[in-house]
Amino acid sequence: MATKAFQIRLPENQSPTQTSSDPINADTQAAADRDDLETLSLVVSRASNAILIMDSAGLIEWTNDAFSNLSGYASAEAVGHKLSDLVFGPSTDAETRKAISRTLNTGEELTTDVLQYRHDGTTLWVECKLIPVNDDVGRLSRWIVIESDVTRRRQTEEALLVAKKSAEANSRSKSEFLANMSHEIRTPLNAILGMTELALTTDLSREQRDYLQTVQTSADALLELLNDVLDISKIEAGKMEIDEVEFNLAEIIRETTKALAVRAHEKGLELAVHMPMTLPQELRGDPTRIRQILFNLIGNAIKFTETGEVVIDVEEQWQTDSEVCMHFSVKDTGVGIPKDRLNKIFEAFTQVDSSMARRFGGSGLGLTITSQLVRLMNGKLWVQSSEGKGSTFHFTLTMKLATNNSETSDPMLLSTSDTKHANRSTRPGHPSLNDRRVLIIDDNATNRRILNEMLTHWGMAATLCDSAARALMELETAARKDEPFDLVVLDAMMPVVDGFQLAKMIRKRRDLKPGTVLMLSSADHLNSQTRCDELGIDNYLVKPVSASTLHAAVVSVFDRSDSDVESSETVSRDGTFSRPSSPRLRILVVDDHQPNRKLVESILRRRGHDVRCECDGDAAVAAYRHDRFDAVLMEVQMPNRDGFSATQEIRAIETASGSHTPIIALTAHALQGDREKCLAAGMDCYLPKPIHAADLLNLVEQVAGGNVAINSESSETLAEQTTGSFNIASALHRMGGEVDLLKEHIGYVLNDMPQLLEMMSEAIEREDARQLQIAAHRLKSLVSSYDHEEARDIAQKIEIDAQRDRISEAAARIETLRPLLKTFAQAVDEYLQTK
Repeated sequence: MATKAFQIRLPENQSPTQTSSDPINADTQAAADRDDLETLSLVVSRASNAILIMDSAGLIEWTNDAFSNLSGYASAEAVGHKLSDLVFGPSTDAETRKAISRTLNTGEELTTDVLQYRHDGTTLWVECKLIPVNDDVGRLSRWIVIESDVTRRRQTEEALLVAKKSAEANSRSKSEFLANMSHEIRTPLNAILGMTELALTTDLSREQRDYLQTVQTSADALLELLNDVLDISKIEAGKMEIDEVEFNLAEIIRETTKALAVRAHEKGLELAVHMPMTLPQELRGDPTRIRQILFNLIGNAIKFTETGEVVIDVEEQWQTDSEVCMHFSVKDTGVGIPKDRLNKIFEAFTQVDSSMARRFGGSGLGLTITSQLVRLMNGKLWVQSSEGKGSTFHFTLTMKLATNNSETSDPMLLSTSDTKHANRSTRPGHPSLNDRRVLIIDDNATNRRILNEMLTHWGMAATLCDSAARALMELETAARKDEPFDLVVLDAMMPVVDGFQLAKMIRKRRDLKPGTVLMLSSADHLNSQTRCDELGIDNYLVKPVSASTLHAAVVSVFDRSDSDVESSETVSRDGTFSRPSSPRLRILVVDDHQPNRKLVESILRRRGHDVRCECDGDAAVAAYRHDRFDAVLMEVQMPNRDGFSATQEIRAIETASGSHTPIIALTAHALQGDREKCLAAGMDCYLPKPIHAADLLNLVEQVAGGNVAINSESSETLAEQTTGSFNIASALHRMGGEVDLLKEHIGYVLNDMPQLLEMMSEAIEREDARQLQIAAHRLKSLVSSYDHEEARDIAQKIEIDAQRDRISEAAARIETLRPLLKTFAQAVDEYLQTK
């Protein structure tokens, strides 16, 4: 259908002749203008885009053929109507209608997509451009509208949107499914692990034990895989959250390497950590995710390394007043990665080649999770590797400096602003390390470098040796010059002549004057401490050794040497546990409250004793039937079978066998008559809580050696308390000065106190006197460790009320107890944050 070309008129009072005063030239110009206008009119009418011209009010004056083809309206049908009246329908977006109407009123240009109706009622999507045309004085004279069909594009976009929503829904469903499956799998898996662990404590043949250990190893691997799959699903679903809390970087690295050290030592690998002493350690970030990243990278390095070493290096890239960027690297001497696989190892379920999974195991998820975690923390992860020569994984993280951050959080170290000759290594009451001469003997160059950096930072003068032969030469030279070494730091595991052989050779050579000997080892063998005792070695540490641990050990040996403390002392003045000169004891600890149980276990294990823990009287009796113990520590108040009944059962068993195992009663400030009950039940002696590390060790070792008589009064003095609200320092003293042990116990306090209060409230509602008595007893034990006499006394009164079935009186006391515990919890939490 042909359309008459629209003639574009010039503004009124103006003609082409006005452009020239020459009539001939004016006529020529007018003819040229008419030709141009006709040409332009023809182009517009034949354009493929739909074009409309509307007056300033929005009424259509002209349309081209393309508009008629697009809309189904002939030009004559369209002229005189508004565009909205012709092409808008019920499904046209209301916001689009408003936008076009607003544009016609304001005279501004607009481009928008419109769902447009044809003459026959069908719809299509068009891109509509409204272009205003103004006259010479700037007044709106008309509108030009250009439309193009974008239906296919819109359909594609809508299809993509639907697909995106479907994918997101599928991802959510997958995550929910994995979470549900995780719960369902964990339930039987926990049962498998738990029952396997219990079965391994019973009498088994070697073949049966091998079978069960295989089951345990496989279940652990399955649990690890389950955790990896869950992490991947959380990250993909965008549910992985990054926290920001204050933490100590050195502590995170120490905990991570300590957990992996056994795995490395089983393969004979050196596991070393190099962390400059000047690094800021108190930071703000997500310690859980940093630990996970390190665990994955170090674990991978150990897995793919058969011989050599795994070295963790931490350095500062830059620092501002509020932030620091840390560069971490994990270097191994393992199998390496081919160049063509370097870009693929961070993909899910990917390993270097298929033989890796068969040879080393693993799902290939660890590096994927690591890369995603680093990305979520706005860091960068990359790898350098050479096939057959090992790999180095690098990652950087930018973290905020913690409030009141200092150069180092270790209270034993001062900042680098100290002068060269300042005593940077000691606190009041400790011996100076400044200018003490130390001989470091280790065949591993990395370990020598790290030890040298630590010891020289504390002001010591270090000499490095890589073999026993070289060490003997240095000792002989020092003896000839009458400049003997104050300290010999000796690696136990060296080729040709190991550390123990060298120590024996040194001890035979009195002329060498070796001073104090400190043994380091990559493997904590059961007989290592015994061999150290036999050779007169002053202390023994398992690598990798943190700066604070090494410092404590060095100060400890000099402390004993300088003050001539007898070697039989139970807990050294710096708070570290020295090993017993008596044989290692096998001890059964029975307590239903985990904080108490873990505290006693940690104290005994640090002393070098072998400990088995049970949480009720029935389990204690079962353990006694199938195992031999040198002593039993028995909590009196426990649900189900209590300590009195369990002791009577054990004594009945012993009547038939003719044996006798010392049983020490444990209770939180026992009520009147409990002492008599303990002795009547067959217990040998009595140790009230809160537990003091030194008193516990002395009593256990004396009782196990047969040196404490029944009805001994010696432990009665252990119940003495200091005055005041509460005393964190007193708790630290009871735990032998072990800060990490105190921090662990504070964690239990913060977790258990609210639960115990809730348990007591519920017991009052149910009028369950027995449950109330147990909860009050546990709470009393917690607060007693911190000399909180007021809270302890109220808890003890509630315990007495429960024992005498005075529920209403107990309820009133709980309300008095709540604010005390709230204040106490805040104080210990603040203390925990500073450590």
